[in-house]
Amino acid sequence: MAEAGTVVSHDPVEHRKDDRLDRAAFAGLLAQALAANPERRSMVAALYGDWGSGKTSTLNLCFEALQELRPEDQPLVVRFNPWWYSNTGELLAQFFEELGSALQEQADSKGIGALTGIKDKMLSYRRLIAPAGAVADLFVSGGALTTVATMLQAGVESTAEKQQSEARVHEVREEIETALEEAGRRVVIAIDDIDRLSASEIRDVFKVVKATADFPNTRYLLAFDFETVSDALSELQFTDGAAYLEKIVQVPFRLPDPAPNQLMEIVKEGIGEIASRQEEISDEEQTQAKEKLEYLAFYGLGSLWNNMRRANRFLDSLGLTLPAVAGEVRLSDFVLLEALRVIEPRVYETVLDGKNLLLGTGPGSEMMMTRGPENAQEEVNRATAALVDAACGATPRKELAGVIRRVLEDLFPRVGSATGGIGAYGQNFPDEWANERRVCVEEYFGYATRWGLAPGTISDTEVRGLVSITDPAELRDRLRVYDHDDRDGVDFASALEKVGPFYRTEAGPAALEALVRVLLGEERADRSYPTMFLLAQDALGRLQDPDLKKRIVMESIEADRVLPLTADLLKELGKEHGWFGRPRVQEQCRTFPSEQYREVVKAAVADLRKQAEDGDLLERRPLDGCIYFCRAAVGAEEPAAYFRRLIEDEGSLLLLIRALIGEEDARRVASKEPVTDASDVVQRLRPLWVLKVDEAARTQADELLAGDVSDEDGALLRWFVAAHEAANAPVEDR
Repeated sequence: MAEAGTVVSHDPVEHRKDDRLDRAAFAGLLAQALAANPERRSMVAALYGDWGSGKTSTLNLCFEALQELRPEDQPLVVRFNPWWYSNTGELLAQFFEELGSALQEQADSKGIGALTGIKDKMLSYRRLIAPAGAVADLFVSGGALTTVATMLQAGVESTAEKQQSEARVHEVREEIETALEEAGRRVVIAIDDIDRLSASEIRDVFKVVKATADFPNTRYLLAFDFETVSDALSELQFTDGAAYLEKIVQVPFRLPDPAPNQLMEIVKEGIGEIASRQEEISDEEQTQAKEKLEYLAFYGLGSLWNNMRRANRFLDSLGLTLPAVAGEVRLSDFVLLEALRVIEPRVYETVLDGKNLLLGTGPGSEMMMTRGPENAQEEVNRATAALVDAACGATPRKELAGVIRRVLEDLFPRVGSATGGIGAYGQNFPDEWANERRVCVEEYFGYATRWGLAPGTISDTEVRGLVSITDPAELRDRLRVYDHDDRDGVDFASALEKVGPFYRTEAGPAALEALVRVLLGEERADRSYPTMFLLAQDALGRLQDPDLKKRIVMESIEADRVLPLTADLLKELGKEHGWFGRPRVQEQCRTFPSEQYREVVKAAVADLRKQAEDGDLLERRPLDGCIYFCRAAVGAEEPAAYFRRLIEDEGSLLLLIRALIGEEDARRVASKEPVTDASDVVQRLRPLWVLKVDEAARTQADELLAGDVSDEDGALLRWFVAAHEAANAPVEDR
């Protein structure tokens, strides 16, 4: 394989290179090749590179290198982009127009008298070889025209006219060649974006080059993707396109991969080119975006694009998505989000899933404070910091963690509040950010992420972030944030349902322990309760160390007391030890060995007794779980005595009824609103019948109704009396 920057073969395999070379150094070598070989009258060089690989950037660097030569050695440079004139049918005319105008302008500015009138000569030559502007196959080696082809193209009929026209073509050509020789200055003609043309237009470009390639002191520099152009030529010429190119291109170069520090420059230039095509994006906004990228480049933003393929994929995608949001979202914000989406999709999904922790002004804002404990600010701060850590950890390239953190801080101000301790933002900031169309405002975030996940879903990336947490406090904070999630269908319960399969099948001991500790500390009577119970039971059973399991439950009782879920869990595990008449499970198959289970049950019963004495037990929701556990552990008399004490206290019967059926259903019953499942509500009174205290409760209800009670309490008591009568009615009357 040839050394980087040297001439390479036309072979499509051999000219692919992996060697890295500084792009500026390579451009310098290319410039030397164009300026060298003084004895060569003309030369056609080609710069091969994949589409979007930075050929235009390299041409710019090459011409900068040519300008650094001594003034007398600097060539006259003509840049022609056929893509601008494609589909016009006038490519040949436009080429000679551009060539003549550029040479005339430079000759006048540099005082090169030999080129005076060169533009008119070029236009005359073009009219003679192709009067209609078409590019016919009129050329043979050396650029001379065949007599037959010339006459066909010019439409000349008589022999005299043929001879006169042919003589005139040669005369004008000699005038051009003489002018170029006497000028004593090399002419470099660069033709870029050839691979963007249609197959027929690609062929036309090479016919133009073939017609003029032997002009004295002329150097052609053609930039294109080798495979695209050779395939097009093969299709139209019915021959080997690579062989066709080899006859025209004398000095081919393969564009080397750019050095890492140049990739950022290529990306910035590409962003600028794409943005400049959007009328909705002002020059000022483009400048601001460029400055933002340069600022973040100082912190390593360029490392996102560690190879040309990633840079190309990003720019290709940006070219498709930016027009949809141009003028609607701040350019720099959208570019950064798109960079994460295309280059680091796992990070992007994490950002999407955790947007409720990123948008807005941060802890203290109304969005996050509508529900939650007193320490909601600290809780949200911890959850936000955990989300940022999850995003930084989602990339498989761990060296990017710092860059991703810096990008998130730039996009979402509240990240700095949560992780950097810089303080919360005032209420005026959202309006300011909205005026700037920043993605930290929900409206603009939604528009910018229109290519993201559908609303109301929890992605696998988000789940991976949750299940990777092994700190119980962090996991609790992160899960509780779902109580405030603004996505339809996403809440604490749905989050548990989504992570459940992982904990049931793949989680390690640390993750299982964290989950059990979190669930045993939750007191919820909503639809998340069944999922919580099943997860806690399964996770505790999957832990192998019995001492660890005992310690988790004992510490949970000490820290959070016995909550209904703990009571239900211990009651269910009692079946392994023969409770409720069940056969005992073999010792080695039990969740707790017998001695440890007895210790845990003893501690739980002691705590429930203490809660009953303190008056806290009546606040537990759902209450029946604690009562049934206590009945199974120590017999029915103790919980029955507790209920009798509550019933005898005039004010506590209503509290007991509300505790059993739930506050919300109690309110509906009292206000005579429809209840979702009336039979289920009545069934929740079952502990009164099981403990055989329902008659005492009925008597107390009648006495209360005979006294002075509020309408709401009266309605609830009458509902209870009706439920008692229905439960004690003969079977045939029910």
